[in-house]
Amino acid sequence: MRLAAIALCALLSVGVQAAPRQLDVVPPGGFLNVCASPIGGGSGFWAGDDISSQFSGGVCNTHYFSSGTVSDTASSSGVQISNSAAGAARMGWVQMSAENHSPAATWFAHGGVNGGYTDSLSVNAAGHAGESGYLLLRVAVVGTMWATAEAGGTGFEVVPYVNQAQLSAANPGYDDGTSNHLWATDRQVGAWGVGSAPDSSLAINEVITFSLPVVIGQSMDVGIYTQADAGQRASGGFPGWMANSGLSFTSYLAGASLVLSGQNVASFSIASASGANWAVAAVPEPGVWLLMLAGLGMVVLRRRRG
Repeated sequence: MRLAAIALCALLSVGVQAAPRQLDVVPPGGFLNVCASPIGGGSGFWAGDDISSQFSGGVCNTHYFSSGTVSDTASSSGVQISNSAAGAARMGWVQMSAENHSPAATWFAHGGVNGGYTDSLSVNAAGHAGESGYLLLRVAVVGTMWATAEAGGTGFEVVPYVNQAQLSAANPGYDDGTSNHLWATDRQVGAWGVGSAPDSSLAINEVITFSLPVVIGQSMDVGIYTQADAGQRASGGFPGWMANSGLSFTSYLAGASLVLSGQNVASFSIASASGANWAVAAVPEPGVWLLMLAGLGMVVLRRRRG
């Protein structure tokens, strides 16, 4: 469980409309929520949670899928407030981008995206039926985030689930890479965040490894959920203080390996209800890469204009 939290945790609390959450996804399938609001706040939520309360007074566009790709955008505005978000998702990958520009006195204005996918999997290896081990699932994370002015802040996280439950960080082989998550946790999560001081930015291009307990030949539901939020690291401050932030990220399955009795198993297969091959990289389609690059371009343009 999380042992501590600070104001930036609010930025990882991306809200949605009535109860879209990984607990209710029937595999194979998933959801995408794209949201923007002039108010927000709160903490303690994970990617894939029901976090609808965080966009009260704003707009959320929610899509569920069992196959194919879903995508959408959302925006909101107020007095000196402008925020927006865009996203696309399918089995194996998710793309998210968001921006926010607001006075620091605003109650956590933000734009964000939350969603992911769940599939029913069975790991098979000849001669090892019934043995317990770990599936080391790799997820690529590519993107950038920035925060400027006195109170800007943004965050991104990716969380794995097995049979709707989060996983222990003590599992062998788990590696969260360069994650700089700003809270203590005993759960597996890849997370990054930045807060303005007065300006800050971060670029990420890496592969993180989640360690999933498996029993060879037995079915399990595996979910990968992400959320991204651009908003404020604090509310209040002096008159004239501002919060500007933005991010654009793509995450996708990048292959897997199997460990039994502490040894890598060279030959194994993963059967999935969706038909997707979780053992190889699910590289996004060219159109999704163009969407990501367009999002990055807008972030850079807005930053230069700010």
